Amino acid sequence: MALRSLVMKSAACIVALITGMSAAAAQSGPAYVGKWGVEGPDACRDGVGTDDLKATFTAKQFEYYASTCRVMSSRRLSRSGATAHRFKLQCEGEGAKVDKEVILVVLEKTDPRPELLLHIDAASWDTLTYQRCGD
Repeated sequence: MALRSLVMKSAACIVALITGMSAAAAQSGPAYVGKWGVEGPDACRDGVGTDDLKATFTAKQFEYYASTCRVMSSRRLSRSGATAHRFKLQCEGEGAKVDKEVILVVLEKTDPRPELLLHIDAASWDTLTYQRCGD
């Protein structure tokens, strides 16, 4: 079992070297996975008035303040890595069910800017910008 784990980690590191991704990114999954806050890191804090500013994205589900969406399908849009994806979602919340499509694009952290996620509604092109919440 330990040998298999070592082989899997080695394979992830090789893929990372070939594609230019970090080893952590290769093992952790798509770049969009995690907790994100609108309007900067203050939105990530637990407390009154910030719950509606947070979202959590996994490969199978998106959780927003007033709704939860199940990922029905996804496809990678970027050729150079896993930074952009288009999703078909089935969402439920506030007594309503709706199907929708969204595009998530992760902009890597740079010296002047934190890691950002663009959340684009594929029908209206309305866009929200999220910042990754710290652990």
